[in-house]
Amino acid sequence: MSKILIVDDEDQIRKLLARMLELEGYEIYQAADCKTALSEMKRAVPDVVLCDVFLPDGNGVDFVVRLKKEFPMSEVILLTAHGNISDGVQAIKNGAFDYITKGDDNNRIIPLLSQASEKAAKNKSVNKEDRMDERQYSFDSIIGSSRLLSDAVSLAK
Repeated sequence: MSKILIVDDEDQIRKLLARMLELEGYEIYQAADCKTALSEMKRAVPDVVLCDVFLPDGNGVDFVVRLKKEFPMSEVILLTAHGNISDGVQAIKNGAFDYITKGDDNNRIIPLLSQASEKAAKNKSVNKEDRMDERQYSFDSIIGSSRLLSDAVSLAK
């Protein structure tokens, strides 16, 4: 079951999205602003963040940068009531998975969340494999303690 964080300052929209996504089987977390969203991110580490663009304490397009920096495995989908092309382009450049307009794109939300969840799962899988490779191919995994081997390892480092 994928974890979804919904960040929107409008209670009705946030609760409606939460109910709709719970019925689809997602585990839902909610936040009304950037500050609360960050604390929820640290607590739950959701797979996907569904974030409004206009928030009381920040802009979702700019917030994507911070989210992707601190939580690179999570995907971010931005929702806006007043979409414009320049914000959409900037959102994607900042690392957003997608940028959609509230109301017009309601039929796209669930398939888009599914795609973003799959990508987040792949991100985590690849990251886990990379960490395993790092351990497998690290200098610490070399067996032996001769002076020549120690010199070779020191030289390689």
